[in-house]
Amino acid sequence: MSYWMKSLLLLPFLLIASVQAEPLQKSFSDWQITCNNAAFCVARSFPGDNGLVMTISRHAGVNDRPLLRIDYGSAYSGALPGAALKDNLLLDQRRLNPDLKHWTVEPHHLATSNAIAIDEFLAQTLDASNLQLTYKASASIPLRGMKAALLLMDDVQGRVNGASAWVKRGDRVQWDVPPPPSIPQLPAALPAPAPLTQQETTGLIDYGTWRVNTDNCSLDPLRREVSVAPLTDSKALLLISCETGAYNVIDLAFEVTRSQPYVSRGITLNLPFTPPSRTDNQLELVNAEFDASNGQLYTFSKGRGLGDCGVATRWQFDGNAFVLAEYAEEKTCDAWHSSDDWPTLWVTQ
Repeated sequence: MSYWMKSLLLLPFLLIASVQAEPLQKSFSDWQITCNNAAFCVARSFPGDNGLVMTISRHAGVNDRPLLRIDYGSAYSGALPGAALKDNLLLDQRRLNPDLKHWTVEPHHLATSNAIAIDEFLAQTLDASNLQLTYKASASIPLRGMKAALLLMDDVQGRVNGASAWVKRGDRVQWDVPPPPSIPQLPAALPAPAPLTQQETTGLIDYGTWRVNTDNCSLDPLRREVSVAPLTDSKALLLISCETGAYNVIDLAFEVTRSQPYVSRGITLNLPFTPPSRTDNQLELVNAEFDASNGQLYTFSKGRGLGDCGVATRWQFDGNAFVLAEYAEEKTCDAWHSSDDWPTLWVTQ
């Protein structure tokens, strides 16, 4: 076989191997979809504060591990009164009687990871308008937008026109899908640094309160909070509150030598992608916390005081800078889930 024929045969595999996933979060009518850098996608209905939500998730590649679930009640609402879901769902005002043989069935929670069961359920609901409870009409799942969200999920994962697509199916066989994109390796944690002595702590807090450059801070120095933690055996991390709101505190971060004369360097958090809700990739340190034992920095920006929406991140110190380990964002403020369950846009190994 000639060289150029071999090259043509290899071309599709080269294209598949180069597939990359750009993090995204979009809304279609009453559905939100989030896909991370591993092309894992999760779509859910909103608003969640009416009590009833459908969530559909899927991994990229052949080992897709799909999951479809319907839940009545959230971590914020707790258990809600009412009869079992399986006997009390209406699809466009007609009673829905799904085959639940391959479902996990609880009174207010239905879930399945069975591909055939999911296909059967979607066949009934993709072109419908509304799913609701018989005994509480306001507890409903608007289905407008679900089809568009799942079509985007298929597109991100390279399933469109294939047998594994949920929306736009074609002739490509089930296994003919791109593999999951490679995800970055997180740098190993450095050895735990020596604890700060009382003398080091006192000196660094004094330096952070009165002498480090915080000219752009709106808070009066007397109202600023300064925290200090060991970063390495020779350097410390200073966190200085710079601005405050109703439920968020924006900090400035500095890497400072642990002994005098103090030399400081401002620390910025640079995201490896631009979030859909932003125009740049520099992240403010909001409600920041640092764990000196493993060199990890956490931020938690609340969209509102309840803490049901916002941005949560985790960073690993590699000796020179903080590297993003995880980025989760929930832009829909509907009392559905807390930051532990927000959809991720960035993950690492």
